[in-house]
Amino acid sequence: MPARKDRQRVPPAIAAVVIERWGNECWLDMPGCRHVSDTTDHIVPDRAGGPTIPANLRRACKHCNSLRQDRTLNHYGANIHAVIGPPGGGKTTYVDLHRGPGAVVLDFDGMCSALTSGIGTGHEPRQWVRDMATGMWYGAYRHAVRVTEPIDVWLVKTMPSTPRSPRLLDEWISLDYDIIVCDPGKAEVMDRLEARGGDVRGERRAAAQWYRAGISQDRIDARLTARRSRLAALGLATGAATASDSPESARPGW
Repeated sequence: MPARKDRQRVPPAIAAVVIERWGNECWLDMPGCRHVSDTTDHIVPDRAGGPTIPANLRRACKHCNSLRQDRTLNHYGANIHAVIGPPGGGKTTYVDLHRGPGAVVLDFDGMCSALTSGIGTGHEPRQWVRDMATGMWYGAYRHAVRVTEPIDVWLVKTMPSTPRSPRLLDEWISLDYDIIVCDPGKAEVMDRLEARGGDVRGERRAAAQWYRAGISQDRIDARLTARRSRLAALGLATGAATASDSPESARPGW
């Protein structure tokens, strides 16, 4: 069996066609992008059966190609919805109201509840329980963003960042995730945290971190609009590519 790198290699003649059709600027535009490309990237990943043909290829710089790994562009696999906001912002309630049957939900609070289901109500999870839930969330996240089936995946998180990916929000925008901000305002959030008790001090710190970040739905929507315009120019926005020249039509079984 050939090595993985051999199966992913793009012949120079095909890379030349990709450059002629869509240019040599990096299509991913992730944090730290070098813009001028030196690789040819599979839109539907090679490991998921994405063919090495021009319709399923665009040019990318090595940095972005490596940073993306096999994460799928939204709607070219799972439909990914990222719901962010301060503690007490109503994220879980929003997902419960909007998710459809069969959706997968990655919710930290839900994972904490599942781990402590035998303890009963009224107990604040200890730090080791929270550490376990954090490991569960990130482990599930790494798999969820590589799903190639057309299912809905909901990511519920306070800050759109991780220690390893401090600019996770920028990466989500590059991959065209549906991003929803649940933030009723700082005063309302602080009142909700006080009313529900528990680890108020810790949640207040998390809320303060959220408001320092200055995240808003309007700012995210403006960036997503610009990103989707760029994807449309590359034939990659949902519904923008023709049936004969889209990565979706090139994928076996789609």
